[in-house]
Amino acid sequence: MKTTARRAWATACVAATLLTAKGAAAADDDKPVEVIVYPILVQAPIFGASIDLPSVPGGGGGSGEAGEQTGSTELSLNTLYMAGVSVRAHRWFVEARGQWADLSASRSAPGVTLDTSARFFTIRGGATLGGGVSVGGGVRRIWGALDATLEVPSIGRTLKGSVDKALYDPLVGVDWRRRTGAFIFEGNVYGGGFGVGTKADVSGEFTVSWRFTPHTEIRLGYGFFYYKISTDPIPIGSFNRTLVSSQTLHGPIAGFGIPF
Repeated sequence: MKTTARRAWATACVAATLLTAKGAAAADDDKPVEVIVYPILVQAPIFGASIDLPSVPGGGGGSGEAGEQTGSTELSLNTLYMAGVSVRAHRWFVEARGQWADLSASRSAPGVTLDTSARFFTIRGGATLGGGVSVGGGVRRIWGALDATLEVPSIGRTLKGSVDKALYDPLVGVDWRRRTGAFIFEGNVYGGGFGVGTKADVSGEFTVSWRFTPHTEIRLGYGFFYYKISTDPIPIGSFNRTLVSSQTLHGPIAGFGIPF
């Protein structure tokens, strides 16, 4: 009797364990962790920038001053490359992305030229509140080698300055995601900088992905990125001055992803 009771108890325990495991597996099936690798995303951003210089000494022996100088470039079409990875569960997500581009823009009157070798690396994550909406935070590393040229008619000179530095921006923002059949709609808006790295850092993106096979999707969308940097005093011509530059990129995005 004892042996039979033990066997019955063991059978019940095994059955309960199997049922629990089956329930957990079903829950996992409903809420899987999904990894998507984006080996290449290409953006064709329209790039523009503005440059501000504080007052600089005038010519003719250095007497007098020319007031604050401001110049802005025309908008110019450039190319920006991206790659990244996204990890998503039912209640959270983590995403990392690298971006790199050589950007340039100019204006003939007043004469302004800006060339930037820009590298951005962003990692962010968040928690889903409901309805596909998530709140998130992260950090963005901005590295840029900037060469600026600004003609100053009031003193009859052309001022040149160069910056090569890396900054780290804290980020906070909101994400939205919804899947309808083979199509996935996503959008996000993030802001940061707060004077910790840049003076201001604002980005946004809206994309539509078509998952035409279980492990292949095409992504199309539009992105926007603005940031403003204030440098430590650097040589501007023969003067040491603080250079303030703001740069804007916005344009269509295209690429593909590999879900796992």
